Amino acid sequence: MQRILNLIRSWSAKDDLSVKWAILAVVVVLIALMFPQGLAVESDYPVGMIWTENDLYAPFAFPIYKDEREYVRERELAAGKVYNVFEENPAIAREYLDSLQMFFVTLQSLLDRRPEPDQVSALPVQFMESEWRILRTLRAAEQRTGKSLPSYSFDRLRRDVLLVVNGLYLEGIVDVRKSQYREDALIAKRKKTSEQIVPLNRFLDRYELGRSVQQTFIAGFKQDNDTVSIAVKIALTFLMPNVIFQREQTEREVRFAEDLVPRTIGAVSEGERIIAKKERVTDEIKLKLDSMRKAKEERGAGINVYVTFLGKALRVFAIMWMLVMYIYLFRKRIYSDNAKLIMISLLFIIVSFIAYLTVQNTSPLPLRYLIVIPAISMICAILFDSRVAFYSTVVISLIAAGIRGNDYAIALSSLVAGAFAIYTVRDIKKRTQIFRSIIYVFLGYTITIIALGLERYESFEVVGNELLVAGFNAILSPIITYGLLIFLERIFLVPTELTLMDLSDLNHPLLKELSHKAPGSFHHSVSVSTLAESAAQAIGANGTLARVGGLYHDIGKLVNPESFVENQLGTENRHRTMSPRKSVRVIAAHIEDGVKLAQQHHLPQSVIDFIPMHHGTMLVGFFYEKALRQKRSRGEVNENDFRYPGPKPTTKETAIVMLADGVEASTRAISEPTVEKIAANIDSLVKLRLLEGELDESKLTMKDLKQVQESFLKILVGIHHSRLRYPDQEVPAVAAAVPAAPEPSPRTPAKQHAEKRLQRTIDSIDRK
Repeated sequence: MQRILNLIRSWSAKDDLSVKWAILAVVVVLIALMFPQGLAVESDYPVGMIWTENDLYAPFAFPIYKDEREYVRERELAAGKVYNVFEENPAIAREYLDSLQMFFVTLQSLLDRRPEPDQVSALPVQFMESEWRILRTLRAAEQRTGKSLPSYSFDRLRRDVLLVVNGLYLEGIVDVRKSQYREDALIAKRKKTSEQIVPLNRFLDRYELGRSVQQTFIAGFKQDNDTVSIAVKIALTFLMPNVIFQREQTEREVRFAEDLVPRTIGAVSEGERIIAKKERVTDEIKLKLDSMRKAKEERGAGINVYVTFLGKALRVFAIMWMLVMYIYLFRKRIYSDNAKLIMISLLFIIVSFIAYLTVQNTSPLPLRYLIVIPAISMICAILFDSRVAFYSTVVISLIAAGIRGNDYAIALSSLVAGAFAIYTVRDIKKRTQIFRSIIYVFLGYTITIIALGLERYESFEVVGNELLVAGFNAILSPIITYGLLIFLERIFLVPTELTLMDLSDLNHPLLKELSHKAPGSFHHSVSVSTLAESAAQAIGANGTLARVGGLYHDIGKLVNPESFVENQLGTENRHRTMSPRKSVRVIAAHIEDGVKLAQQHHLPQSVIDFIPMHHGTMLVGFFYEKALRQKRSRGEVNENDFRYPGPKPTTKETAIVMLADGVEASTRAISEPTVEKIAANIDSLVKLRLLEGELDESKLTMKDLKQVQESFLKILVGIHHSRLRYPDQEVPAVAAAVPAAPEPSPRTPAKQHAEKRLQRTIDSIDRK
């Protein structure tokens, strides 16, 4: 199992076109195999419905098949009339009666002398010492007189046991447990040349022998309990079933009786009118319609199976292609992830198989309304988005209708119920919200079932049964959704809004540990998450993902919190005594440490990506410039030694967190914040990231960046509201005494090189 999961996850990392085509081919073939055999069949028309189409004439002659349930019932009745066959085996009685005679001869000889232990142990009946004393007493009484006394003796014991055993064999002992049969059950008792139909209760079974033998000895011979106990023990040893159940013969006769039941009740001639327009479907007409459908399937079996299968496969392919094209054109993140494509395919195959099972089942209930398409709708809406979910609902509804023989009713009802289900979870915030869909799914089914019922003049009973099954589906679908979500999230590594909401809880172990060990980094992360969420929502990106990414982007600082200035509360800055290169190694280590911590706590990969990407390949400017100042005494400085390892942000969300991280930290450093200073700071930082090329792979446009800046400004103005000085305000004396912010550091060669590509970078972003 683990190997399969690893294979799926390895496919997820590969944007291999051949794998995508293979997935589509497998889905098409498997679903096509579930389509009806032979020619396409008509939709189901229940009894009581008005025929709304033109007059229907038989295209060819065909037999009228009995209703499947009636046919099964008749076969069961025919099978029930067959008697279980038992055969009496006289050889068994002869064999055991002879053995009983020999036993008494041997026993008598042992009683007449002192037997050896091995002779005693060889007896088929083992007696206790007290029983041996009774037997010796009975035998000794005989030897004193030379003949049997009027009182009970050994010879009398022998004759009584033989009499009882022989009598029971004559009555018959069956080899089955009678309690498994009805009390009035009859059986066919056969000998070689005769057969009798007799009650099963006439015979004993092996479970009744002990009680019956004991009662016979007590009632018939009136001896003491010890002697009766010896007689019962001997008799039971030599009693075996002699009336044997013939299972194979019985099954053959049952099959023969079932095969005699006729399958048809008439025939329809070619050209005969089956039903007229506006005529009500009766039981008789229903049988003809079903028989014509069955006849079409059988006639289709004679057509080239490859041709018909090709038609079904093309039909499934055409339906699937709608979803394929939508994902390819508008959902590249799904199209590029083969694991997600496999997951969608598995969901389609499972629901298709359920639709196939409803066709094979002969229950009188409308099981087509048990196809849990609303569950697929909700799963896709939660894992992806509502548009992908709606396209998926349309596609799987058409497929289910095709599997059920072009069942328009199930296509329409599933589509409406699925759409209602999507509506209930489109903005899901907690898992229990899934169960809110029960009412909406049932409402969707109710609307379509009643509408179709009125259109087809269906009876109240038919509509009621359909609503009953649909109501069960409305309850079952959320339960399936709830259970499958946990499984799919873990197996296919698809973080849902629910997972992200769980991770955004500040009581998460990682965040709680961060707040205790690195409080400065924790508060910085919370501020970054607020900025990132607002900016992501402003440009239509995933605000929840950006928020979670902001919360966890600095968790690597847990390993060495004192090395970061925001956590150095009243302590000396340890970087003053370090070389620039060592300081950079310590600072950059929080990236690798953060990734390890995230993996240990099983964070989704989409969240882990924020840890290395929020710094990208940026230059750690302060220590690089410090190294440049020490250049004469320390030798040449390699710029790459002072860069973060990357990679650069590859999504809008990771790029936004990169910008929010820099903006939040730099804004806190403004000694006297004003709206203009904050706005200038934001604009300066965004331009710097553009100059450095850190946003080249992020898919952000210049329009997006403008909206991100506006969102940042709005949030930061709110955060620093109590400290802001607006242009028309006078500077307080205390504030005026605070030194101005230091001038920007001189341009490094890297910055000079980056400025040359500014226009090219902006043009590149504008073209996205």
